Amino acid sequence: MEQQTFQSTLEQEKDFLDSFDLERFWYVFKQSKLWIVLFILVSTVVAYLYVRYTKPVFRAESIVKLDFQSEANILGITNVVNSQDRNILSGEIELIRSRLFLKRVLKQANLNVSYHLYGRIQTDERYQNSPFAVSYKIRNPKFYDSPFDIELMDEEQFRLTYEYNGETHTNEYRYGQNIETNSFNLLLNKTQNFNSELLGKQFYFQINSEGYLFSFLQRNLEVAPENLNAKTIKIAFSDYKARKARDLVRLIDSLYLNYTKEVKNQAIEQKVEFLESQIEETENTLSNFEQYFEDFTIKNRTTNLGQDLNRTISQLYKIDSQRFLLRAALTDLSTIEEKMKAKGAVIIDPISAGNLPKALITALANFIDLQQERELKLVSYNETSYLIQQLDLKLDKASASLARLLDSYRGLLKNQLKEVETRRNHFESSLYQLPSMGTEYTKKRRLYGLQEDLLLSLQTSKMELELTMAGTVTKNIILSPASLPSVPVKPQKLLIIAAGFIIGLVLSIVFLLSKYLIHNKIAGLRELERMVNVPVLGGVPDLRRKLEKTALVVKEDSTSSISEALRTIRTNMDFLGNGKKTKVISITSTISGEGKTFVAVNLGAIMSMSGKKVVIVDLDMRKPKVHVAFSQDNKSKGVSTILAGKDQTFDFSKSATVSNLCFIPAGPVPPNPSELLMQDTFDELLEKLKAQFDIVILDTPPVGLVTDGRIVMKKSDIQLYIVRADYSKRSFASVMNDLHASKQYKNMATILNSIDNTPMYGYGYGYGYGYYEEEKSKIKRMASEFKAFF
Repeated sequence: MEQQTFQSTLEQEKDFLDSFDLERFWYVFKQSKLWIVLFILVSTVVAYLYVRYTKPVFRAESIVKLDFQSEANILGITNVVNSQDRNILSGEIELIRSRLFLKRVLKQANLNVSYHLYGRIQTDERYQNSPFAVSYKIRNPKFYDSPFDIELMDEEQFRLTYEYNGETHTNEYRYGQNIETNSFNLLLNKTQNFNSELLGKQFYFQINSEGYLFSFLQRNLEVAPENLNAKTIKIAFSDYKARKARDLVRLIDSLYLNYTKEVKNQAIEQKVEFLESQIEETENTLSNFEQYFEDFTIKNRTTNLGQDLNRTISQLYKIDSQRFLLRAALTDLSTIEEKMKAKGAVIIDPISAGNLPKALITALANFIDLQQERELKLVSYNETSYLIQQLDLKLDKASASLARLLDSYRGLLKNQLKEVETRRNHFESSLYQLPSMGTEYTKKRRLYGLQEDLLLSLQTSKMELELTMAGTVTKNIILSPASLPSVPVKPQKLLIIAAGFIIGLVLSIVFLLSKYLIHNKIAGLRELERMVNVPVLGGVPDLRRKLEKTALVVKEDSTSSISEALRTIRTNMDFLGNGKKTKVISITSTISGEGKTFVAVNLGAIMSMSGKKVVIVDLDMRKPKVHVAFSQDNKSKGVSTILAGKDQTFDFSKSATVSNLCFIPAGPVPPNPSELLMQDTFDELLEKLKAQFDIVILDTPPVGLVTDGRIVMKKSDIQLYIVRADYSKRSFASVMNDLHASKQYKNMATILNSIDNTPMYGYGYGYGYGYYEEEKSKIKRMASEFKAFF
């Protein structure tokens, strides 16, 4: 199953790679390069701004070696020492993080009031360098953890601002003046850090509550084992101020060294006091028991009642055990009989079988062997065979014999059980005849023994704790004291900026893949060749500039890329005629704007430059453009008037720049272009043009919009279909394939217009591409295109 899943995954990956169009992806990449750069730039800039405007966090740390030695092992008491060593690290870590210890740290740290300076973006804590100090008395808890804004006005005065119940209170006071309200008392005094440069600055101070400070310490304090074998722990503290982090670590270290022994001895003392109280209580209980035993002996003149009672109880235990075994044996016999009656497989517990008589065990083993033999024979024989019938007879005899033995043994067991019951009743009646005080005496004796064991355990524990308290010496030392950190631990600038760059790169890839998946335009020649079933004559490169209107751009003796591309197309057209002389060429497209008129005009110019007389007929009578390409107006006479029979003769308009090139404008827009093309006058017009010109180029309307183009294509020798790169949709290829599949257009071919003039999408891969020239590998073409990109 796993192998099939793996093969299925490989097939899916192969299908994806086969369907992945590297050329289209590269085209989309080039079109999206500005977005890619923008994604990476924005993500990197955001990461930089985050690093730039995030407060740096500094981390100070120290290494403390824990070394507890106990002199108790001199006396041979090692259990306490070993137990202490195993839990020493975890116990010390929890001690440092405990609320009791942190409370001592807060008393020494002087963090009750924090001072801050407002900045343009961030605030800066003024740790030990505040220009003023605050003394306070808070009567309303709401003013804990709330900011009081201070503006230093001059050397004598300041402005105090605070909020209470949604209202802002502002007033001016002098340094050293007592500020008294119903909620608090404040007193601000200048410190040695006060100077005139701070005048006009905005400060605020905050009176921290105990809960806030505890949360602050627990959130930023880290205590963890450093080396288990060496018994070292690491104490670290993180804060925005490097000096504050260092001072707190040093304070924790010093308090811990003094606090460790005190806390441990205090805990041991409490345990010893508890043990002493328990020992005293246990001794009193034992005294009461001893007095009871003394009184009992004097009163009853014997101490054998307990022994008699124990002897009787012991006999009852033995009888109960015998009775249980006999009942279990009877149950086993019943089980065997039930299985025999049900003709099922008889299985006996080996332990139970050991208690059965030898004859019964032999008969039972013989019966089981016959059953197994019958089951084995049934594999090869049927129920009616002679061998099976003989085995059934043997089984019946063995079953009858076994049943007799079972009945006999059951009777024996019942007699034994009856005797056991009689003996039990005898001992039970004897037990009831004993004085009730015997039971109480035994109970008291048992409780007395328990109290003796408890007293011994309490005295042992007390002695061990006293030895531990007397012999324990702390030798904790600071191996590496905290120093002033110079480099912040976060934000990690290089890592965050690199992460921002990677995020931008990932977003760019996601954007690029999304755009690739939704890209439905034909991008290049190879993509077009894979999609259509007609020959691709070549491509016309993009001019790299926008044309306001269709124009004749090729000139005589031109060596431009467009001219060379059109010459390649002209040469490739010779392979379409099958040796026949080409006279009429129709040029169409799917929709308007794909450049059919542009290709018709410029291809006609290239053909006329080879010495042939060429005429271009504008049959797009709904939206004529041929006259625009020659920079002339659409005359009142043209194709529409000729086909309508209004003009019997016509004059050809000639190109001013290219000799042997003429064109016939479309003329006025008629109401029924399709009907005009279906008349005989159109055939007559073609015959006249074929007689006067070497090549007739028919510029037809788009076949995806109207039917005029299909009518004209049937009357042409070669049908050229224009597709525009990054404009024509991929679905347009199906229109072309449908036309070719109709078998009405035998010499149909396509041309890709406005392609990217790069090694990957460049012109020159005309008809017959791949047969006479070895194709470059995609990697090499990508490398050359990558160089051209930059």
